[in-house]
Amino acid sequence: MNVYLDTNLWNELCDQSVDAEHLLASLASKNGNLVLSYQVVYELARCFRELGNSGSERGRILFSCLREFRRNIRCVTEILEVLSAEMWALRLGKSVDPFLSPQGYSALKSNIGALANGGFDERARAFVEERAALAPRVRSGQADQLERRPDVKQRLKGISTQRLGQWLQAETITDLRVALLADHIRRQFAEASPLEAREWALGLLASPSSHLSKALVRADLYYNWRCANRGSNPKDLFDDMYHVLNAIHCDVYATKEPGHARYAGLLLTTNTRVAICDGRTPVGEWIDALA
Repeated sequence: MNVYLDTNLWNELCDQSVDAEHLLASLASKNGNLVLSYQVVYELARCFRELGNSGSERGRILFSCLREFRRNIRCVTEILEVLSAEMWALRLGKSVDPFLSPQGYSALKSNIGALANGGFDERARAFVEERAALAPRVRSGQADQLERRPDVKQRLKGISTQRLGQWLQAETITDLRVALLADHIRRQFAEASPLEAREWALGLLASPSSHLSKALVRADLYYNWRCANRGSNPKDLFDDMYHVLNAIHCDVYATKEPGHARYAGLLLTTNTRVAICDGRTPVGEWIDALA
């Protein structure tokens, strides 16, 4: 069982001084495993950039904690790399492996160790700044797109909250769903022609194992629907949805944020359970019980 933890739970593991060896051993005895992502690493590393000297100390403490867990956990690859994995799986008839290779994970462990020692260098700063710029760009671009397409905006406004889940989960392959997925494919493979991207999108949407491909489309539809119906989206919604998408090939998505329950289940498949930590139980015990 793979349990993906939102960043807020990694903070709790640190703040509650949870014994990494004990928790990981207990999970392993039940065939459970914790899952990390680059999104978590990014959000923890923001401390170094945003909070001055106190942030640097907080960042060092957080990564020192993460260093204790890094030996026996897994890390999902970047989302568009999972998309690539689903494309290869479709072509070769193989299963999807969404996790970092041993070589990739070894490099990540080395970076975690450097940050635990306070080594927030120019490379780490560039990683944080590049990722921080993504959410506002997506948020403003999506709002502009809806303004340019009043027909799409009106259609989205016609979908009620009660119908939203059924609409998002529909397996019907529409031109809109194909276009949205083709855009992601061309972002990952800039050399692909519009026709090639469309053909890939059609194949992925028809494949029962392409969970991330379909979740990307559901996320785009939800993001657009919410903006059309509310005028804008919260600035942290993109990052929060990114966490949810990282958990698409995991068994559990775990977070402290109750608001995620409103849409996490809409984006994920029924194979992934959404678990909300209410804080009444020590976080180590609560995570252990998930397995």
